[in-house]
Amino acid sequence: MQTITTRSSPAPAPAPLAISKPLLCPCCKQPVTAPQPEIVIDHYGLTPMQGRIFEAVWKGKGLPVITERIFTAMYIDDPDGGPSPDKMYLAFKVALCHLRQRLEGSGIGIANVGYRRGYRLVLEGKFPGTTTR
Repeated sequence: MQTITTRSSPAPAPAPLAISKPLLCPCCKQPVTAPQPEIVIDHYGLTPMQGRIFEAVWKGKGLPVITERIFTAMYIDDPDGGPSPDKMYLAFKVALCHLRQRLEGSGIGIANVGYRRGYRLVLEGKFPGTTTR
């Protein structure tokens, strides 16, 4: 009996997340269209809590990130794991609202995916739950 083996080609590397409105790198002041989350956090002056939420959603690369994973990122430094789930969710919703306000008009947004499915990063599109003024 003859065994046939095939080589599978390695999966292509994911494309970097890119935005059309370049940000300036805080170090070299050059325009960046594929920023790291730290550059976005610095550019828009996000608070530490907003930054942790943003980074958790950014790591999802456009795929849904469940709320529990975001909670873990929010309270990663807390030895007790954070407050009660009700208070944690309330703090998350408030921080998310302020985060969305800071990112408004940037081409970067965080969209609710659906009931109990989490949140995802949206680049250069219309973001559910936001209004234009």
